Amino acid sequence: MIKKLVIVLAFAFLAAGGAPAAQFVEREFSCPVCRQVFYAKLDASGARRELRLDLKPVGGDGGPWLLPVCPKCGFVIYKTSLKRAELATCKFVVASKDYKSSLKRSSYFRVGLLYEKLGEKDFSLANTFLKASWQEESDPVNLKEDLERSLKYFTSCSRSCGDVEKENSRLLMGEILRRLGRFEEARAHLSGLQGLEGFQNNFFADIVTYQLKLCSKKDSSAHDMEDVRESKKPFGARMKNKIRKFFGNLTGSGQDKAK
Repeated sequence: MIKKLVIVLAFAFLAAGGAPAAQFVEREFSCPVCRQVFYAKLDASGARRELRLDLKPVGGDGGPWLLPVCPKCGFVIYKTSLKRAELATCKFVVASKDYKSSLKRSSYFRVGLLYEKLGEKDFSLANTFLKASWQEESDPVNLKEDLERSLKYFTSCSRSCGDVEKENSRLLMGEILRRLGRFEEARAHLSGLQGLEGFQNNFFADIVTYQLKLCSKKDSSAHDMEDVRESKKPFGARMKNKIRKFFGNLTGSGQDKAK
């Protein structure tokens, strides 16, 4: 059976339907923390197919699902209904110094702070901070913190979660270690995965092999899942695709200049 990456589609309730031609829709929200009424843009369609090795969607805005953020208190509405105890915790967190100092950070980073205080599970926390890294990858300092927090929770999940979440956590640990430039740790971790049953003769195994090649080159940049599939093709086929992409880019560039 071909393994599939577990992608946590958290906040799916925010994906609006019935508007496939639009990129975003605007909805009215009432902040449960401070009762501020505001409008926020949300994703109108979930038609995203290709992914990077860190699960970030390729193409479009390349980010996670948009979340409503209260313009008054900065609370990120991560779900539509909060129980009384959960709301009380959220109010406490939003009023805290740490949360107030994070108001310039990404929405998913702030959700991660909320989740930590709410006692959310490790796998959910890891994926939330991973999504924060997609939003903040243009800022090296914030990106490093996002990845390190994500790595912390994936590491914990790799020890205590169920089989599927454990395997996904182990795979993403290798990706994050490489992205952080910790190549020796990444190489040791990934090499260890090659002896595990869940990483034999499947796409996970292909990803691990590709990641090890990147580590040997000390490559900490982002790569796509398509790069893994491409790496398995014969040399001639890879060269043809590179040439096709090269001339395709030239054609596209020429058309842009002509406009």
